[in-house]
Amino acid sequence: MPAVFRVWIALAAAIALSACATSEVIYDGPTTSISYDPYDFDPDDLLAEAQSFCDAYGLTAVYEDETIDPQSVRWRYRHYRCV
Repeated sequence: MPAVFRVWIALAAAIALSACATSEVIYDGPTTSISYDPYDFDPDDLLAEAQSFCDAYGLTAVYEDETIDPQSVRWRYRHYRCV
């Protein structure tokens, strides 16, 4: 097999393997979920409550998402991750 052909195969393999690499960092820090009434809430108060939880770990609270309680129309949950 010619040397040029081997170089092309090695280059193709390197490109294929580099496509599999990812730079995404998954952080599994502590999380907290805070229930709230969507008709009467202050997002800053919820963040402050989450931050008081994360302070115990020396981390900062970051809002992730929220969910609705399927058993109740009134209550929702905001989820925070400590980073």
